[in-house]
Amino acid sequence: MKSPTDRHWSERARSVERDVEVNIMDVFQRELEYQEVERHLRPDMRVLEVGCGNGFSTERFRRQVAHVDAFDYSEEMVARARAKYGETNNRFLHDDVLAPGSLAGTYDAVVCIRVLINLGSLADQRQAIANLKRLVRLGGLLILAEGYRDGFETLGTLRAAVGLPPLEPAAINFYSRLDEIRPDLQDGFDEVGEFHLGMYDYLTRVVYPLVAGPDNVRHNTVFSERCHSLASVLNPDSLKHLSRMRGFVLRRRP
Repeated sequence: MKSPTDRHWSERARSVERDVEVNIMDVFQRELEYQEVERHLRPDMRVLEVGCGNGFSTERFRRQVAHVDAFDYSEEMVARARAKYGETNNRFLHDDVLAPGSLAGTYDAVVCIRVLINLGSLADQRQAIANLKRLVRLGGLLILAEGYRDGFETLGTLRAAVGLPPLEPAAINFYSRLDEIRPDLQDGFDEVGEFHLGMYDYLTRVVYPLVAGPDNVRHNTVFSERCHSLASVLNPDSLKHLSRMRGFVLRRRP
């Protein structure tokens, strides 16, 4: 049985014309996430990409590694990825992070970007992490970037203090708290890196609507592009608590 979240992504695979916007509307947020992931990719790596969507990210990652297996739960997304980008040093697979059936062996790196939020409960998120753990070779990396309630609530408090309306998470997503999921990330892994979008979220989710007016907020503006440029070179940890997304680079213990 397909959930509303599943139907949402299948519909986007059919209806969103621009490949760059299929997986996420805010393309500059996505660019910041990709930049962080790419710091940890190497030419000799065999990589698993979880939730590849329409293949836009796979096409980028496969240039930097030896091989990518990329899967998605949406058959429509997988079909679009194959049709648009083809398979070179990669495969596009239809699979389920809650019960992977087409994946064998382990990978040097498993990349999971904003996938767990599409699962319906904390229990499902924990099951997915346990499944991904088994797919990371000993000494390999799990690179995980997900949204958490903590950042939304902190941003909401700041927005309220300056007269802005609440920041509502997408209704199709489930956001756990970081302290609920972090023990699962630490089990069997050492944390070797961390990243966030604190500067970008502060500028685009507080400063921009405060200046432009909340009714005039748009995606992918020149302002957003310049915020991306600034956040690429200045993203202090003092703003980490304002980040809707938190990323972790985890090395599986031998």
